[in-house]
Amino acid sequence: MIRIFLLLVVLSVGLHACRPVEKAAPQSETPAWTKLGPGGGGATYIPTFSYDTPEHFLVRCDMTGSYLTRDGGASYAQFNYPNGASSYAYDPNNPNTIYIGASALHRSTDGGTTWEQIFPAKADVVRETFMDDHANYTLEAKDTTLYNKKYGRINAIHVDPRNSAALYFSMGPRFYYSKDGGKTLKQKDLGERITYIYAPTGEGENDILIFTANTSHTFTPSNEAFQKTDLPVAMVPAFSFTGGATAKDKHTILYALHHDVHQKIEEEFGHSEVWRSDDLGKNWKPMLNPELMNKAVGIKPSYSMIACAERDAETTYLVTNRYEEKQGKGMIYWYGALKTSDAGKHWDWVWKGGGGSGQYGVKDGKGVTNLKDAWAEEAFGGEYIRLMDVGVYPNDGNVAIVTDWYRTMKTVDGGKSWNEIYSVAQPDGTFISRGMNVTTTYGVHFDPFDSSHLAISYTDIGYHHSYNGGKSWKRSTAGVPVEWINTCYWMVFDPEVKDKVWSVWSGLHDFPRGKMTRNPKWKTYGKGGVCVSHDGGKTWTPSNEGMGFDSPTTSIVLDPTTAANHRTLYASVYGKGVFKSTDDGKTWTLKNKGIGENTCAFELTLAGDGTLYLTVSLTPMHKDGKSGRGYYSGEVYRSTDGAESWTRLHVADGILFPNGLDYDRQNPKRLYLAGWASIDLADLVGGDVARATGGNEVLKIPGGIFMSEDGGDSWISVFDKDQYVYDVTVDPHHPGRLYANTFNQAAYRSDDAGKTWKKIKGYDFHWGQRAVVDENNPEKIYLTTFGSSVWHGMPVTE
Repeated sequence: MIRIFLLLVVLSVGLHACRPVEKAAPQSETPAWTKLGPGGGGATYIPTFSYDTPEHFLVRCDMTGSYLTRDGGASYAQFNYPNGASSYAYDPNNPNTIYIGASALHRSTDGGTTWEQIFPAKADVVRETFMDDHANYTLEAKDTTLYNKKYGRINAIHVDPRNSAALYFSMGPRFYYSKDGGKTLKQKDLGERITYIYAPTGEGENDILIFTANTSHTFTPSNEAFQKTDLPVAMVPAFSFTGGATAKDKHTILYALHHDVHQKIEEEFGHSEVWRSDDLGKNWKPMLNPELMNKAVGIKPSYSMIACAERDAETTYLVTNRYEEKQGKGMIYWYGALKTSDAGKHWDWVWKGGGGSGQYGVKDGKGVTNLKDAWAEEAFGGEYIRLMDVGVYPNDGNVAIVTDWYRTMKTVDGGKSWNEIYSVAQPDGTFISRGMNVTTTYGVHFDPFDSSHLAISYTDIGYHHSYNGGKSWKRSTAGVPVEWINTCYWMVFDPEVKDKVWSVWSGLHDFPRGKMTRNPKWKTYGKGGVCVSHDGGKTWTPSNEGMGFDSPTTSIVLDPTTAANHRTLYASVYGKGVFKSTDDGKTWTLKNKGIGENTCAFELTLAGDGTLYLTVSLTPMHKDGKSGRGYYSGEVYRSTDGAESWTRLHVADGILFPNGLDYDRQNPKRLYLAGWASIDLADLVGGDVARATGGNEVLKIPGGIFMSEDGGDSWISVFDKDQYVYDVTVDPHHPGRLYANTFNQAAYRSDDAGKTWKKIKGYDFHWGQRAVVDENNPEKIYLTTFGSSVWHGMPVTE
């Protein structure tokens, strides 16, 4: 890890986190873990309400966690399935029955307290594997189950409101149906990926409607017949279907979105239309309202999601991420949500932000005026913030949830006002999470002069710290250049100078994932550097002379043997190499002698004997500035002369993807190195590039943990080579004790210097990053994650 013996810094205390508990396992056997952080901070999706009460709903984040509330968003329990959830459904007739679709289908019959995997049943699972840059989970089942790993995701779950035993869902193009709640299943391949399933509830309506981007299908349960209808050519491809019955006469209305294929579409940003059907999908018409089409400007907005109240279908919400208006000779860009209460005759803004250049990080717009928010509006309001999703309470269209890059917001008055449901503001300007923590964290850091002062280095939301032992948090980025502010990768307190802190920043997040460097031009927009604070991290000043403004910096270490106020520091810059400062971080000099062409320096470790170690990440080669199949292997280097020269260490034959390194405090020559296992070439260089240059292939990489007892001259494997280990930690307070956090949905502990390992109980998140020993209570640890903030608890093993 990025640390020195005297300085390792860690993190705090928060809300209760729950894991999916199998019915056979008493909850008392699961150790309690506390979730830390300010709440929110990442994108959330598929808000899904219970039919029984608007107080019960589910939301997922983009980093595999699912969040369930029974009190309207005041607090959450977290459930974790590898790869994350892809769909939710409540039983319309039984509020205690809930379904979560992920790589498998899970059901709770007690309101979400315990869960059971029902498809495929666990007894029918023959293999589970993790593979690729994000250690994606794959499940293989017996052929008799009808499960098809090719599609790998359970989508579009729907429980028939007319008969709770009738359960429907999809996997890719396959439609699954059951008459007995999933005990027995049948399936039909409809030829295209299914995006929406709906059961009309009008009098005499017994069919099930199924939609793809190009077609609709009517399924009749009584005779298991399917009837296919092509969608109108002008509507194809369609996406984001929603449907419901009108509250007054129970008439079914269906809505869908379409990007105009005759105009340029960039990613999900198109020129959109809203289509509507009043005859169960047999016929569709575009909705041509002037405000909906933005006829005042003549440029169709880009819509991304639409959702109506299932039992109040005249009330519908529509998310836009680009709605243009003329201002002078140029254009301004709005994002937000529009709403109709009359089935689309009229549309009004109910959530509106932006009104500036539409650039990330540029605060030239306006915040949302009818929002009572926590910390995110202060941090990001006025700049471009992409809305992600919308969900509406089935029985009352006045209750809805809108989500965006950082937060989850709810209205109970039809959009007249919105309230955060992710974080609680405190009188002192700090914030306490409600239990929805959806952020990537790198480290927990301890102030050597104040045990109540903790800090977290975050992706996307920068640096947060707490002055009450982690009970509440405040974002602190004042003075950090806006081009750097996305990610704080690490920080270090001066052990002898009160309130002096150095931090390292990057406008590019998620290093060392290969996706971040696929573009040959990535270095041209990779900004970052070092900042220093003299007030404990409340304000910052760039301190990067000699390094350059374009230096995405991922680690920093301080030599504690050097004099206070004249410290020697080292920093790793992704894409440049290693920089050294001998004047307290004021100026920096590149120190790459001995380092090869690959300069994606990720992590530095300064051992107790003064030896420096460096991990360099596997990265695309980009010869002659062009994309291709070529790549540089990751490397491990050692320096015994203060970074003046480096020696490459041979860890294993072939390709290597090293991440974190730590050393034994009693024997600095004993090293532990964490590494990534095999990935697809496409994950590294991009699928299009791999296909165009000869096809995809698996890059076989030994992962897990390696140990050296001679300062890196020789290494042996001491952990499963198929595991994706982000980092390994040596516990300085318990000789022989190690921790490893992985992307394989587990963290581990060893009490015999790595000879044997046991899984840590209670922690159950797919993407784990680091383990950090709690310097205020060495019997506890913090686990940083790629998408679930920080977990704090006792590392009890199974």
